[in-house]
Amino acid sequence: MPEVDIIINNREHKIACSEGEENRVKELANLLNEEVSNIANTIGQIGDVKLMVLAAITILDKNQDILDEAVKNIDDSTKKLEKIFNIIDKQ
Repeated sequence: MPEVDIIINNREHKIACSEGEENRVKELANLLNEEVSNIANTIGQIGDVKLMVLAAITILDKNQDILDEAVKNIDDSTKKLEKIFNIIDKQ
């Protein structure tokens, strides 16, 4: 199993991952590190665990907003398609 070296909050960590997932793990670690750095720059170094928890919550919140918007767009599109199909069926 491959290992990837990542840096979070200026600390190096080795992370095991599946074969072929090395680049994805590095990309995700960079996103996490960016969020941790943003939080640390805003409220200071409050400990790795708290920074990681806040970063995870922030990232999950952003992702949930994106998912909620996607669901809304799918629902809106479905309603529009149903109207179009109803018009076609009436012809």
